[in-house]
Amino acid sequence: MEKKIGKATGWIGYTLSWTNRQFDSLNFGNPFPYRYDRRHDIGVAFTYEFNDNVNMGIVWVYGTGNAVTLGQERYLSMSDVQNAFNYGHTNAFQGIEHISSRNNYRMPSYHRLDFSFNFTKQKKWGQRTISLGVYNAYSRQNPFYLEFTSDENGNTQLSQYSLFPIIPSFNYSFKF
Repeated sequence: MEKKIGKATGWIGYTLSWTNRQFDSLNFGNPFPYRYDRRHDIGVAFTYEFNDNVNMGIVWVYGTGNAVTLGQERYLSMSDVQNAFNYGHTNAFQGIEHISSRNNYRMPSYHRLDFSFNFTKQKKWGQRTISLGVYNAYSRQNPFYLEFTSDENGNTQLSQYSLFPIIPSFNYSFKF
């Protein structure tokens, strides 16, 4: 849906899609979701023109989390058992990870809100625009990477790493 006329303009878009892969030599020949399979993708954009010199824009995006492969269990290998028996090392087990299927887990969903204000002024030799904005306005910690980590007691947990918290921006442009 899109509105193009008036002081308030914008659009809303929604995509529902599946992206699967299937190879005889992977995942026992069974289909699996592709890493970038984004089942639901929503975008909302809104612009409001206060007057000829000042406008604002807001964008919100949402997407289903990416598919990733995570092991469900870890078994001791023979070398782990031998090291524990021979050297008393019990805290450095490598283990063998059991993975039931490819891309068997979804990362948390991705979403963020961006907004900007633009101040335009006509000059003798052209047009000056100053823009102030914020990327990821509510500082959502969107998942970038997942990893299993262990604490000092040897308990394993799934840790999420994120990029790009709230980021302010300033832009100056001149058209002639």
